[in-house]
Amino acid sequence: MNKTPNYTLDQLYGRCLEAVNQISGGTSEKSIDKYLQEMGFFNKDTTYLNAVYGIIDLSNLSFRYITNTTIALGVSEENFIKKGFSQFLQTMTPEAKNTSGAPALLSFLMDSLKNTPTDLRQNFAAYAYGIKHLRPSGKAFHTMVQLFGLEYDKNNFPTLCFFVVKDIDHLIKPTEQFWGRINVNNGAFITTFSSKDMILKKQDIFSKRELDVLKLLLKGFESKQIAEKLFISSNTVDNHRKNMIRRLDARDTTALVQLTKYLGILK
Repeated sequence: MNKTPNYTLDQLYGRCLEAVNQISGGTSEKSIDKYLQEMGFFNKDTTYLNAVYGIIDLSNLSFRYITNTTIALGVSEENFIKKGFSQFLQTMTPEAKNTSGAPALLSFLMDSLKNTPTDLRQNFAAYAYGIKHLRPSGKAFHTMVQLFGLEYDKNNFPTLCFFVVKDIDHLIKPTEQFWGRINVNNGAFITTFSSKDMILKKQDIFSKRELDVLKLLLKGFESKQIAEKLFISSNTVDNHRKNMIRRLDARDTTALVQLTKYLGILK
């Protein structure tokens, strides 16, 4: 069995920079305050109150703005601004399988966008699910990272992005796996990546039939009602639901629905 190699913090940071080295240009001098005003919606959304969020420059993996890190991670915002993405790596739990997820997911992001038509790259949303970080108490917890483009280079690769890091520990069972998902142009191109197989796949996390079941679960329908609407048996509905819960290591059906919303699968 192949073991995941151990990397020093500097090596991990170097691999993360290598992952985004396709970006050819820097970011504009547009005021970060201007961006924050334009994205004022998150100041009104209670789901962001305890989440870490901000603006990251992907051309050099520096944070142009970040907040809530003291509450969530026990590290000041100033440290993140000063040290950049290396500080983010330092807040992850030190297991090699976990820390190697950061460069793997960044590579997945760039590889996915390279496979996307150039004129569509500016309409994307990226999600990283399952990486473990440390609370101020030292206890590990799983996160969901959401990434949205703000500025792009001449090849339409994202240079400046808005990001959110949410605690999802209450939604999932203990797990060692992580997922990546990228949605381009409202579902025109979807790619996924899992630590279980480490292969970029041009397909969503769930099948079309599973998504049909999921959408009806979101509306509050019971298995029997879903079976009638989809012309399948109640046992088949339950099997689809259990398979989706197992795939994301969700705690239950309610958690599954919430996780799929965070992953951008359901609106």
